Amino acid sequence: MDKEMEDILEQLWRRREKKESSSLELDSDKIEKLKKMGLVDVSQSGIFLTERGEELAKILVRRHRLWEVFLHDVLGMEKFNEVAGSFEHESTGNIDEALCDFLGHPQQCPDGKPIPRGNCCRRKMRQRRSWGFFHDIGIMRLCDVPKGKKVKIVCLRGKLFPKLSGYGIIPGSIISVQETFSGFLIKIGQLEIALDRESCADILVQIVQDEKDT
Repeated sequence: MDKEMEDILEQLWRRREKKESSSLELDSDKIEKLKKMGLVDVSQSGIFLTERGEELAKILVRRHRLWEVFLHDVLGMEKFNEVAGSFEHESTGNIDEALCDFLGHPQQCPDGKPIPRGNCCRRKMRQRRSWGFFHDIGIMRLCDVPKGKKVKIVCLRGKLFPKLSGYGIIPGSIISVQETFSGFLIKIGQLEIALDRESCADILVQIVQDEKDT
């Protein structure tokens, strides 16, 4: 399905969410295709999502709003909506659960709109299997990095950024993992910093090389 058709499903969801009329001035050819796919119904009173259309629209809206939270809260972007819209259509695999788990299962996006719940929200557990998307592109949580590895910081959750940035730990920084037992000891330059495992779960990194090779 192309991006424009997915956008129509999202618009119908958002209109209903705001209790606005579903009689939209939309591309009639796209609407006809969606109707043939069993995703929308068309009547004199408007255009409505079918059960299948509802489920797909929910996935799209959920993904979009999770990306908004990531871009705003983690990366500190103020203009996040357009970028989130682009990521939403390009994302594949289990990125939705990976994002939601990393973000702590947020209930609303930065604009205050509700984020539809997913299976991971009902579990409310940080399960490593839900990080498959990140692992596929070589990104992992700091808490999963073995002792002696050198890593590059990819991103930090918003609450950690002010604290760690004071030590020079920001996206792009290179740190080494000195210890992992009971707590984490990381090193940046000549500075060693102790972190608890929960904080390390909120830091995404890429391994760059073994400590012994540096």
